[in-house]
Amino acid sequence: METIERAADRVLEETGTRFLDDPQTIDILKQAGGVATGDVVRLDGAELRRIIRRHAPAKFLLRGRNPARDTLVGGAGPPIFAPIYGAPNVVLDSGERVAGSRQIYGELVAAAHAAPGLTNTGQMICVMEDVPEDRRPLEMLLAHLSRSDKPFMGSIASPAAAEAVIDLTAAAVGRPASAGACNLLHLINATPPLTYWPNPLKCLRAIALKGEASMVSSYMMMGATSPVTVAGALIQGYAEVLAGLALAQLWRPGAPAVMGILAYPFDMRRMLPDFGDPASQLVQLYAAGLGRRLGVPVRGDGAITSAKIDDAQSGAEGGRVLSAAVGSGASFILHASGWLEQGRTVSFAKLRRDAAALAEFGHGKPADLPPLPLERDIEMEIRSRLSRP
Repeated sequence: METIERAADRVLEETGTRFLDDPQTIDILKQAGGVATGDVVRLDGAELRRIIRRHAPAKFLLRGRNPARDTLVGGAGPPIFAPIYGAPNVVLDSGERVAGSRQIYGELVAAAHAAPGLTNTGQMICVMEDVPEDRRPLEMLLAHLSRSDKPFMGSIASPAAAEAVIDLTAAAVGRPASAGACNLLHLINATPPLTYWPNPLKCLRAIALKGEASMVSSYMMMGATSPVTVAGALIQGYAEVLAGLALAQLWRPGAPAVMGILAYPFDMRRMLPDFGDPASQLVQLYAAGLGRRLGVPVRGDGAITSAKIDDAQSGAEGGRVLSAAVGSGASFILHASGWLEQGRTVSFAKLRRDAAALAEFGHGKPADLPPLPLERDIEMEIRSRLSRP
Protein backbone atom coordinates (compact mmCIF):
# COMPACT_ATOMS: atom_id res chain seq x y z
CA MET A 1 0.00 0.00 0.00
CA GLU A 2 2.78 2.44 0.88
CA THR A 3 4.54 1.68 -2.41
CA ILE A 4 1.36 2.42 -4.35
CA GLU A 5 0.85 5.67 -2.42
CA ARG A 6 4.44 6.82 -3.04
CA ALA A 7 4.20 5.98 -6.74
CA ALA A 8 0.88 7.84 -7.05
CA ASP A 9 2.47 10.83 -5.31
CA ARG A 10 5.21 10.81 -7.92
CA VAL A 11 2.65 10.72 -10.74
CA LEU A 12 0.74 13.63 -9.19
CA GLU A 13 3.90 15.69 -8.71
CA GLU A 14 5.81 14.92 -11.90
CA THR A 15 3.12 14.25 -14.51
CA GLY A 16 0.19 16.11 -12.99
CA THR A 17 -3.53 15.91 -13.72
CA ARG A 18 -5.48 17.75 -16.42
CA PHE A 19 -8.48 19.79 -15.29
CA LEU A 20 -10.14 20.91 -18.50
CA ASP A 21 -11.92 24.24 -18.99
CA ASP A 22 -12.64 25.00 -15.32
CA PRO A 23 -10.54 27.91 -14.01
CA GLN A 24 -12.28 27.79 -10.61
CA THR A 25 -11.00 24.28 -9.99
CA ILE A 26 -7.47 25.22 -11.00
CA ASP A 27 -7.57 28.31 -8.77
CA ILE A 28 -8.62 26.40 -5.67
CA LEU A 29 -6.01 23.72 -6.30
CA LYS A 30 -3.35 26.43 -6.60
CA GLN A 31 -4.50 27.81 -3.25
CA ALA A 32 -3.95 24.31 -1.82
CA GLY A 33 -0.36 24.24 -3.12
CA GLY A 34 -0.83 22.95 -6.68
CA VAL A 35 1.44 24.18 -9.47
CA ALA A 36 -0.48 24.88 -12.68
CA THR A 37 0.84 24.92 -16.22
CA GLY A 38 -2.13 25.59 -18.46
CA ASP A 39 -4.77 23.00 -17.58
CA VAL A 40 -2.27 20.59 -15.97
CA VAL A 41 -1.85 20.88 -12.21
CA ARG A 42 0.96 19.14 -10.32
CA LEU A 43 -0.14 18.24 -6.81
CA ASP A 44 1.31 17.05 -3.51
CA GLY A 45 -0.25 13.64 -2.82
CA ALA A 46 0.59 13.70 0.87
CA GLU A 47 -1.20 17.04 1.23
CA LEU A 48 -4.24 15.71 -0.64
CA ARG A 49 -4.42 12.79 1.81
CA ARG A 50 -4.17 15.19 4.76
CA ILE A 51 -7.08 17.24 3.39
CA ILE A 52 -9.22 14.12 2.86
CA ARG A 53 -8.39 12.54 6.23
CA ARG A 54 -9.02 15.81 8.04
CA HIS A 55 -12.44 16.51 6.53
CA ALA A 56 -14.06 13.63 4.63
CA PRO A 57 -16.46 11.56 6.80
CA ALA A 58 -15.67 7.88 7.31
CA LYS A 59 -19.41 7.17 7.12
CA PHE A 60 -22.63 9.00 6.36
CA LEU A 61 -26.36 8.31 6.22
CA LEU A 62 -27.99 8.17 2.79
CA ARG A 63 -31.65 8.99 3.30
CA GLY A 64 -34.76 7.87 1.42
CA ARG A 65 -38.30 9.22 1.43
CA ASN A 66 -39.10 6.42 3.86
CA PRO A 67 -36.83 6.79 6.91
CA ALA A 68 -37.05 3.03 7.46
CA ARG A 69 -35.06 2.60 4.25
CA ASP A 70 -32.17 4.93 5.16
CA THR A 71 -28.79 3.28 4.59
CA LEU A 72 -25.40 3.83 6.22
CA VAL A 73 -22.55 4.27 3.75
CA GLY A 74 -19.29 3.19 5.36
CA GLY A 75 -18.66 2.16 8.94
CA ALA A 76 -19.85 -1.23 10.08
CA GLY A 77 -23.04 -1.24 8.00
CA PRO A 78 -23.71 -3.87 5.32
CA PRO A 79 -22.88 -3.00 1.70
CA ILE A 80 -25.44 -1.03 -0.26
CA PHE A 81 -26.49 -2.60 -3.56
CA ALA A 82 -27.73 -0.56 -6.54
CA PRO A 83 -28.69 -1.77 -10.05
CA ILE A 84 -26.84 -1.23 -13.32
CA TYR A 85 -26.12 2.35 -14.36
CA GLY A 86 -26.27 3.69 -17.92
CA ALA A 87 -27.53 0.89 -20.19
CA PRO A 88 -28.95 2.08 -23.55
CA ASN A 89 -30.69 -1.23 -24.28
CA VAL A 90 -33.19 -3.39 -22.38
CA VAL A 91 -34.06 -7.09 -22.54
CA LEU A 92 -37.74 -7.51 -21.66
CA ASP A 93 -39.20 -10.55 -19.93
CA SER A 94 -40.34 -11.73 -23.36
CA GLY A 95 -36.71 -11.86 -24.47
CA GLU A 96 -37.12 -8.94 -26.86
CA ARG A 97 -34.21 -6.47 -26.93
CA VAL A 98 -35.39 -2.86 -27.19
CA ALA A 99 -34.15 0.66 -26.63
CA GLY A 100 -34.76 2.18 -23.20
CA SER A 101 -37.80 4.40 -22.73
CA ARG A 102 -39.60 6.43 -20.08
CA GLN A 103 -42.15 3.67 -19.47
CA ILE A 104 -39.49 0.98 -19.20
CA TYR A 105 -37.46 3.15 -16.84
CA GLY A 106 -40.37 3.42 -14.43
CA GLU A 107 -40.85 -0.34 -14.55
CA LEU A 108 -37.15 -0.88 -13.78
CA VAL A 109 -37.33 1.45 -10.79
CA ALA A 110 -40.41 -0.42 -9.56
CA ALA A 111 -38.55 -3.73 -9.97
CA ALA A 112 -35.60 -2.35 -8.00
CA HIS A 113 -37.96 -1.17 -5.28
CA ALA A 114 -39.62 -4.58 -5.06
CA ALA A 115 -36.27 -6.40 -4.81
CA PRO A 116 -35.31 -6.93 -1.15
CA GLY A 117 -31.64 -7.38 -2.10
CA LEU A 118 -31.39 -3.86 -3.57
CA THR A 119 -31.19 -1.10 -0.99
CA ASN A 120 -30.77 1.73 -3.52
CA THR A 121 -32.59 2.22 -6.85
CA GLY A 122 -29.57 3.82 -8.53
CA GLN A 123 -29.72 6.24 -11.44
CA MET A 124 -30.07 5.93 -15.24
CA ILE A 125 -30.88 2.22 -15.01
CA CYS A 126 -31.53 2.58 -18.71
CA VAL A 127 -31.35 5.53 -21.08
CA MET A 128 -34.71 7.14 -21.88
CA GLU A 129 -34.28 7.24 -25.65
CA ASP A 130 -37.80 8.66 -26.16
CA VAL A 131 -37.18 11.69 -23.91
CA PRO A 132 -35.11 14.76 -24.93
CA GLU A 133 -31.76 14.70 -23.20
CA ASP A 134 -32.30 17.93 -21.26
CA ARG A 135 -35.52 16.53 -19.71
CA ARG A 136 -34.21 13.14 -18.71
CA PRO A 137 -32.92 14.16 -15.24
CA LEU A 138 -36.40 15.28 -14.12
CA GLU A 139 -38.12 12.31 -15.75
CA MET A 140 -35.77 9.94 -13.93
CA LEU A 141 -36.29 11.85 -10.70
CA LEU A 142 -40.06 11.51 -11.04
CA ALA A 143 -39.72 7.77 -11.61
CA HIS A 144 -37.49 7.27 -8.56
CA LEU A 145 -39.74 9.35 -6.31
CA SER A 146 -43.07 7.97 -7.51
CA ARG A 147 -42.16 4.29 -7.98
CA SER A 148 -40.00 3.85 -4.86
CA ASP A 149 -39.20 5.35 -1.48
CA LYS A 150 -35.70 3.86 -1.24
CA PRO A 151 -32.61 6.08 -1.52
CA PHE A 152 -31.32 6.64 -5.05
CA MET A 153 -28.52 8.41 -6.90
CA GLY A 154 -28.41 11.95 -8.22
CA SER A 155 -28.06 13.39 -11.71
CA ILE A 156 -24.75 14.51 -13.22
CA ALA A 157 -26.18 15.62 -16.57
CA SER A 158 -25.12 19.19 -15.79
CA PRO A 159 -24.53 21.35 -12.70
CA ALA A 160 -27.98 22.94 -13.12
CA ALA A 161 -29.64 19.52 -13.41
CA ALA A 162 -27.74 18.24 -10.38
CA GLU A 163 -28.89 21.23 -8.30
CA ALA A 164 -32.51 20.95 -9.44
CA VAL A 165 -32.65 17.24 -8.58
CA ILE A 166 -30.96 17.88 -5.22
CA ASP A 167 -33.49 20.59 -4.27
CA LEU A 168 -36.55 18.60 -5.37
CA THR A 169 -35.30 15.46 -3.64
CA ALA A 170 -34.74 17.40 -0.43
CA ALA A 171 -38.35 18.60 -0.59
CA ALA A 172 -39.57 15.04 -1.16
CA VAL A 173 -37.49 13.59 1.68
CA GLY A 174 -38.88 16.36 3.89
CA ARG A 175 -36.26 16.22 6.62
CA PRO A 176 -33.96 19.11 7.52
CA ALA A 177 -30.30 18.96 6.59
CA SER A 178 -28.16 17.41 9.31
CA ALA A 179 -24.49 16.67 9.79
CA GLY A 180 -23.51 13.20 8.65
CA ALA A 181 -26.54 12.72 6.39
CA CYS A 182 -27.49 13.48 2.81
CA ASN A 183 -30.15 12.52 0.28
CA LEU A 184 -28.23 11.67 -2.91
CA LEU A 185 -25.01 10.04 -4.05
CA HIS A 186 -23.60 11.21 -7.41
CA LEU A 187 -21.21 9.35 -9.70
CA ILE A 188 -18.26 11.61 -10.60
CA ASN A 189 -15.87 9.92 -13.02
CA ALA A 190 -12.32 10.90 -13.83
CA THR A 191 -11.38 10.25 -17.45
CA PRO A 192 -8.27 8.07 -17.48
CA PRO A 193 -5.50 8.72 -17.97
CA LEU A 194 -5.20 11.57 -15.44
CA THR A 195 -7.92 13.87 -16.78
CA TYR A 196 -11.10 15.47 -15.47
CA TRP A 197 -13.54 16.91 -18.00
CA PRO A 198 -15.44 20.17 -17.34
CA ASN A 199 -18.88 18.73 -16.59
CA PRO A 200 -17.76 16.32 -13.82
CA LEU A 201 -15.67 19.10 -12.26
CA LYS A 202 -18.54 21.58 -12.25
CA CYS A 203 -21.00 18.97 -11.02
CA LEU A 204 -18.58 17.97 -8.24
CA ARG A 205 -18.43 21.59 -7.09
CA ALA A 206 -22.22 22.09 -7.22
CA ILE A 207 -22.86 18.82 -5.36
CA ALA A 208 -20.30 19.50 -2.64
CA LEU A 209 -21.56 23.04 -2.05
CA LYS A 210 -25.06 21.60 -1.57
CA GLY A 211 -23.71 19.19 1.05
CA GLU A 212 -24.57 16.11 -1.00
CA ALA A 213 -22.35 13.07 -1.66
CA SER A 214 -20.04 12.29 -4.57
CA MET A 215 -18.66 8.90 -5.57
CA VAL A 216 -15.35 9.86 -7.17
CA SER A 217 -14.28 7.00 -9.43
CA SER A 218 -11.54 6.05 -11.84
CA TYR A 219 -12.88 3.41 -14.25
CA MET A 220 -9.90 2.15 -16.23
CA MET A 221 -9.39 -0.23 -19.14
CA MET A 222 -6.06 -1.93 -18.38
CA GLY A 223 -3.77 -1.69 -21.40
CA ALA A 224 -5.89 1.01 -23.06
CA THR A 225 -6.56 3.88 -20.63
CA SER A 226 -4.22 2.68 -17.87
CA PRO A 227 -1.11 0.53 -17.48
CA VAL A 228 -1.78 -3.14 -18.16
CA THR A 229 -0.49 -4.32 -14.77
CA VAL A 230 -2.50 -4.39 -11.55
CA ALA A 231 0.07 -2.25 -9.73
CA GLY A 232 0.24 0.30 -12.54
CA ALA A 233 -3.54 0.63 -12.74
CA LEU A 234 -3.79 1.08 -8.97
CA ILE A 235 -1.14 3.80 -9.02
CA GLN A 236 -2.85 5.76 -11.79
CA GLY A 237 -6.36 5.29 -10.39
CA TYR A 238 -5.32 6.30 -6.88
CA ALA A 239 -3.69 9.47 -8.21
CA GLU A 240 -6.86 10.35 -10.12
CA VAL A 241 -9.31 9.84 -7.24
CA LEU A 242 -7.11 11.59 -4.68
CA ALA A 243 -7.47 14.78 -6.69
CA GLY A 244 -11.26 14.51 -6.94
CA LEU A 245 -11.82 13.53 -3.31
CA ALA A 246 -9.66 16.42 -2.11
CA LEU A 247 -11.51 18.84 -4.39
CA ALA A 248 -14.83 17.94 -2.75
CA GLN A 249 -13.33 18.82 0.64
CA LEU A 250 -11.79 22.04 -0.66
CA TRP A 251 -15.19 23.17 -1.93
CA ARG A 252 -16.96 22.16 1.30
CA PRO A 253 -15.09 20.54 4.20
CA GLY A 254 -17.03 17.51 5.40
CA ALA A 255 -18.79 16.85 2.08
CA PRO A 256 -19.65 13.11 1.97
CA ALA A 257 -17.54 11.16 -0.52
CA VAL A 258 -16.96 7.59 -1.69
CA MET A 259 -13.78 6.41 -3.43
CA GLY A 260 -13.83 4.10 -6.45
CA ILE A 261 -10.82 2.56 -8.21
CA LEU A 262 -11.90 0.01 -10.81
CA ALA A 263 -9.94 -1.51 -13.69
CA TYR A 264 -10.65 -4.24 -16.24
CA PRO A 265 -8.26 -5.82 -18.75
CA PHE A 266 -8.94 -4.57 -22.28
CA ASP A 267 -8.87 -7.03 -25.16
CA MET A 268 -7.03 -5.22 -27.97
CA ARG A 269 -8.26 -7.72 -30.57
CA ARG A 270 -11.96 -7.29 -29.82
CA MET A 271 -11.56 -3.73 -28.48
CA LEU A 272 -13.73 -4.66 -25.50
CA PRO A 273 -13.10 -5.01 -21.74
CA ASP A 274 -12.94 -8.48 -20.21
CA PHE A 275 -15.28 -8.29 -17.23
CA GLY A 276 -14.75 -11.03 -14.69
CA ASP A 277 -11.00 -11.29 -15.27
CA PRO A 278 -9.17 -12.04 -11.98
CA ALA A 279 -6.92 -8.99 -12.42
CA SER A 280 -9.93 -6.73 -11.87
CA GLN A 281 -10.65 -8.44 -8.57
CA LEU A 282 -7.10 -7.80 -7.36
CA VAL A 283 -7.61 -4.12 -8.20
CA GLN A 284 -10.84 -4.15 -6.17
CA LEU A 285 -9.21 -5.75 -3.13
CA TYR A 286 -6.28 -3.32 -3.09
CA ALA A 287 -8.54 -0.33 -3.80
CA ALA A 288 -10.59 -1.12 -0.72
CA GLY A 289 -7.40 -1.28 1.33
CA LEU A 290 -6.30 2.11 0.01
CA GLY A 291 -9.72 3.53 0.89
CA ARG A 292 -9.48 2.22 4.45
CA ARG A 293 -6.06 3.85 4.82
CA LEU A 294 -7.58 7.07 3.52
CA GLY A 295 -10.59 6.80 5.85
CA VAL A 296 -13.41 7.01 3.29
CA PRO A 297 -16.08 4.55 2.12
CA VAL A 298 -15.22 2.56 -0.99
CA ARG A 299 -17.15 1.64 -4.14
CA GLY A 300 -17.32 -1.83 -5.64
CA ASP A 301 -18.80 -3.29 -8.82
CA GLY A 302 -21.47 -5.97 -8.75
CA ALA A 303 -22.53 -8.78 -11.07
CA ILE A 304 -20.95 -7.38 -14.23
CA THR A 305 -20.14 -9.59 -17.20
CA SER A 306 -19.16 -9.63 -20.86
CA ALA A 307 -21.89 -12.21 -21.57
CA LYS A 308 -24.65 -11.27 -24.03
CA ILE A 309 -27.26 -13.43 -22.30
CA ASP A 310 -27.79 -14.52 -18.71
CA ASP A 311 -25.98 -17.85 -18.99
CA ALA A 312 -23.18 -19.73 -17.22
CA GLN A 313 -20.60 -17.17 -18.37
CA SER A 314 -22.76 -14.39 -16.93
CA GLY A 315 -23.10 -16.14 -13.60
CA ALA A 316 -19.43 -17.07 -13.32
CA GLU A 317 -18.06 -13.65 -14.25
CA GLY A 318 -20.64 -11.71 -12.27
CA GLY A 319 -20.27 -13.94 -9.25
CA ARG A 320 -16.50 -13.48 -9.16
CA VAL A 321 -16.69 -9.69 -9.45
CA LEU A 322 -19.46 -9.41 -6.85
CA SER A 323 -17.65 -11.73 -4.45
CA ALA A 324 -14.49 -9.63 -4.71
CA ALA A 325 -16.46 -6.45 -4.01
CA VAL A 326 -18.24 -7.89 -0.97
CA GLY A 327 -15.07 -9.57 0.28
CA SER A 328 -13.07 -6.37 -0.07
CA GLY A 329 -15.42 -4.56 2.31
CA ALA A 330 -16.78 -2.15 -0.31
CA SER A 331 -19.54 0.05 1.11
CA PHE A 332 -21.51 0.88 -2.06
CA ILE A 333 -21.75 -1.70 -4.83
CA LEU A 334 -22.96 -0.33 -8.16
CA HIS A 335 -24.11 -2.49 -11.10
CA ALA A 336 -25.21 -5.12 -8.56
CA SER A 337 -28.04 -6.41 -10.75
CA GLY A 338 -29.27 -6.47 -14.32
CA TRP A 339 -25.96 -6.01 -16.21
CA LEU A 340 -25.34 -7.74 -19.56
CA GLU A 341 -23.18 -7.22 -22.67
CA GLN A 342 -20.37 -5.03 -21.22
CA GLY A 343 -23.02 -2.84 -19.60
CA ARG A 344 -24.81 -2.00 -22.84
CA THR A 345 -27.95 -3.91 -21.82
CA VAL A 346 -30.10 -4.23 -18.71
CA SER A 347 -32.18 -7.39 -18.37
CA PHE A 348 -35.36 -7.44 -16.28
CA ALA A 349 -34.91 -11.15 -15.55
CA LYS A 350 -31.27 -10.77 -14.57
CA LEU A 351 -32.06 -7.73 -12.42
CA ARG A 352 -34.52 -9.79 -10.41
CA ARG A 353 -32.30 -12.87 -10.28
CA ASP A 354 -29.22 -10.96 -9.15
CA ALA A 355 -31.26 -9.11 -6.54
CA ALA A 356 -32.76 -12.36 -5.25
CA ALA A 357 -29.24 -13.75 -4.82
CA LEU A 358 -28.22 -10.65 -2.87
CA ALA A 359 -31.23 -11.11 -0.59
CA GLU A 360 -30.09 -14.67 0.16
CA PHE A 361 -26.83 -13.24 1.50
CA GLY A 362 -28.92 -11.58 4.20
CA HIS A 363 -28.91 -8.04 2.84
CA GLY A 364 -32.07 -6.02 2.51
CA LYS A 365 -35.40 -6.99 4.02
CA PRO A 366 -37.29 -10.28 3.63
CA ALA A 367 -40.39 -8.56 2.26
CA ASP A 368 -40.88 -5.07 0.87
CA LEU A 369 -44.02 -2.96 1.04
CA PRO A 370 -45.20 -0.64 -1.75
CA PRO A 371 -43.61 2.80 -1.67
CA LEU A 372 -45.09 5.62 0.35
CA PRO A 373 -47.13 7.94 -1.88
CA LEU A 374 -45.29 10.96 -3.24
CA GLU A 375 -46.66 14.29 -2.04
CA ARG A 376 -48.93 15.75 -4.71
CA ASP A 377 -47.37 19.23 -4.70
CA ILE A 378 -43.87 17.83 -5.33
CA GLU A 379 -45.11 15.66 -8.20
CA MET A 380 -46.91 18.65 -9.72
CA GLU A 381 -43.79 20.82 -9.39
CA ILE A 382 -41.70 18.26 -11.28
CA ARG A 383 -44.39 17.88 -13.98
CA SER A 384 -44.67 21.66 -14.24
CA ARG A 385 -40.95 21.96 -14.89
CA LEU A 386 -41.13 19.19 -17.47
CA SER A 387 -43.90 21.02 -19.34
CA ARG A 388 -41.96 24.26 -19.68
CA PRO A 389 -40.60 25.01 -23.17
